[in-house]
Amino acid sequence: MTRDPVYSACATFANELSGQGVEHVVISPGSRSTPLTLTFAQTANIKTWVQLDERSAAFFALGLAKKTQKPVALICTSGTAAANYLPAVVEANWSETPLIVLTANRPPELRGWGAGQTIDQTNIYGSNVRWFAELPIANEPDDHWFQFAAARAFQSSMGPRPGPVHLDWPFREPLEPLNDAVLGQPSDPIHLDMAHTVLSSNKIRDLAQRLEQTPRGVVIAGPMVQGSQWRQAVKHFCTKTGYPLLAEPLSQLRIDFKDVTVLQHHDHLLRSSWSKEVAPDIVIRLGGPPTCKALKKWLEHHRCPMIMFDPFNSWADPSFTTSEILSVGNEGLSAIAEIIDPTMADPQWQTTWRSANDQASTTINNILDSEPLLQAAVARELGRHLPSDHVLYVSNSMPVRDIDSFMEPHSDSLHVIGNRGASGIDGVISSAAGAAASGQPTTLLIGDLAFQHDMGGLIAARSLDITLTVVVLDDQGGGIFSHLPIAQVTDPAIFEKLFTTPQHLPIAGIVEALGIEYQEVSNAGTLADLVREPQGIRVIRIPIDSSHDIDQHLRIGRAVADSIESS
Repeated sequence: MTRDPVYSACATFANELSGQGVEHVVISPGSRSTPLTLTFAQTANIKTWVQLDERSAAFFALGLAKKTQKPVALICTSGTAAANYLPAVVEANWSETPLIVLTANRPPELRGWGAGQTIDQTNIYGSNVRWFAELPIANEPDDHWFQFAAARAFQSSMGPRPGPVHLDWPFREPLEPLNDAVLGQPSDPIHLDMAHTVLSSNKIRDLAQRLEQTPRGVVIAGPMVQGSQWRQAVKHFCTKTGYPLLAEPLSQLRIDFKDVTVLQHHDHLLRSSWSKEVAPDIVIRLGGPPTCKALKKWLEHHRCPMIMFDPFNSWADPSFTTSEILSVGNEGLSAIAEIIDPTMADPQWQTTWRSANDQASTTINNILDSEPLLQAAVARELGRHLPSDHVLYVSNSMPVRDIDSFMEPHSDSLHVIGNRGASGIDGVISSAAGAAASGQPTTLLIGDLAFQHDMGGLIAARSLDITLTVVVLDDQGGGIFSHLPIAQVTDPAIFEKLFTTPQHLPIAGIVEALGIEYQEVSNAGTLADLVREPQGIRVIRIPIDSSHDIDQHLRIGRAVADSIESS
């Protein structure tokens, strides 16, 4: 029997990825990638997903990686196929999501000579990857290099700051395996030690003493896919210090913590004059930059000392308000909480925040309960009625903001995810389908423009055995621009043409033509009934009158401000 060096190298590489912990590969069919495709399809313990469109495939892998928190491998052919991965690679970079991108390529002698499907793929994703390498053409008997490349790809993707890795594979023809070829055999995986920064006992003591002297503090939690790992530490810390927790749902920390003041209406509270009365003396920040604009402006205005826990060394502080960065994770917060004197807590500080949040909640619910179903109420109802052990995938633009503003603390079994790294509206359906492919039922909240951007993802999803509910907020265009200052200073006709760009997309016809279940909903009760019992793939369209929606948002803001300020 002969030995096929190309397929042996691919098998060695794939087996090492499996040994390291890769469980999924997403393949877009192509010719030049044949050795990788055939090899991964036969690799034990790796599940193969086939997605025709590379852009959708990459976002599908992204969603799957966000949910599983493990690297997902991507395979495509050469040329523009590789270029179509870029948007998802950018999102993976900024959201610290592990991906291993494997692009096939022409051999060096065919590049620059007019060969079809040949572009410059060298470092095509630029600074968005943790590691890039062009692999050698496999024609030598020693496969160890490919095993080490796989181990390095996995470890580079996983930490200390997770993200995408790109390996470019040149292949010469013939691309099919030799007859009766002997391929690479599984070998023991390579173990690499990952360094973790640990706070010294002196540093822990100093921080604890500092916090004990500043009882008027807050904890802010931005988007964190791994936020559930912080729950015990955050609960312990907030219970000891009495600091209120301003956690957006995508942090996985807006849940019902006993004896912790959890804010869900800080967006509206911090827009009122009341915010001046609660200037903190210190801020503890976890996760990515906050979505809430009012919170950002509040922090920028007061510029109090801020300690950011940054285990991935992301330096994610676009407001430049951080005064100290700790390159540690939840174990560091736990260590500090362990030695803090609980008598430091200021009951009045907690009461001030809790009372204001309760009053805002009453005011908002009174409005939402008495008016037609609009975006704010949809966000609230999803938080109330989605079943346990469920994923809520949230699109950017208005959905993620409304979820932040109106979603109440929920059970700890609801996982809330969004593409907040680069915050784009492309590939969102594919990302949600990828999350659903993990085996957990998923509901996607998305606007009509983001829906239009990724209809290819919906086409791809319909052939999958997943449970995915797509809730489309259809306000006929880019409604978010109406909430920005540009709406007040631009001629209405020009504003509509250049910003809101009404699409009048026939969502019902599109969805039904694809053979996907379609529902149109206009009241909260029907929406609650549908999302409580997810099944298969379903699209729910909620028509939104944009002018009424904008007016409701403004009235809610004024009502909360009046209620808080009058008391």
